[in-house]
Amino acid sequence: MPKKIVVKISGEKPKEVKEEIPAVEPIEPVTAEPEQPPAQPPPTIQQAELSDEARLERALNEYERLQEAVQRQRLRDRKFQEHCISQDIEPRIIRNILARFAEERKALVEKSREVLEYLNEAKNVLDSEFAKVEEELIWSSIELNTMQMEPGRPDKSVGMREELEARIADLRKELPSLRNRIKALEEKIRELTEFPRTVQERTTDKEAIQKILEDAKKRYILIHGPRAEAMLRADIEKMAQAEGIPREYATILVWKRISGPTGH
Repeated sequence: MPKKIVVKISGEKPKEVKEEIPAVEPIEPVTAEPEQPPAQPPPTIQQAELSDEARLERALNEYERLQEAVQRQRLRDRKFQEHCISQDIEPRIIRNILARFAEERKALVEKSREVLEYLNEAKNVLDSEFAKVEEELIWSSIELNTMQMEPGRPDKSVGMREELEARIADLRKELPSLRNRIKALEEKIRELTEFPRTVQERTTDKEAIQKILEDAKKRYILIHGPRAEAMLRADIEKMAQAEGIPREYATILVWKRISGPTGH
């Protein structure tokens, strides 16, 4: 019910004034949009920590894979040499193929650095294990010697002595095994440390070229006599320099030049 307001005005009777209440238009309810949860940062990928045994296994497996890749590249080189021997190949094609071989060797060198890290990590694991076993052996030996020197030990110490003696025997067997495993890793580490310098030789086949070289020597002897070997070396070097190819492939070109159709 509207509220009555009395207003007194001088000289007039009071009038009742009704307070007008403005009409209120209905307001449509606003549907609140569901709040979007704040964007979460991408989860950080954490590599599970490898156990010591897993590190050792990874190092050896990666080393074997690298050896397989080296042998595969050596086989590629051999097959290309055989192709050059049996077919007429332009020096330009030889250079292009050898450039691709060079890229393969670069990839092998990069892989060897990665494997070298794994091997060093594995060696650290074995070095740590060797130190622990050696320390345990010394401690157990001290315990056994101390027990043997103590007077009046009760009979129950016999079992403890036997346990220590068995423990010491096991530790003495374990030490040489660990030492041999460490030496094997050290050899692999030395090999891969020198790999950037030896990769060319290790991925270049010598067998097919050696046969070609021996045949070329025989042919040069017939032409140049006692000076044949020196002349052959000089011609191979000139060919290598002129065509920008390794001596192995220069040997093939020199051999094909002097052998004629019978050499194909």
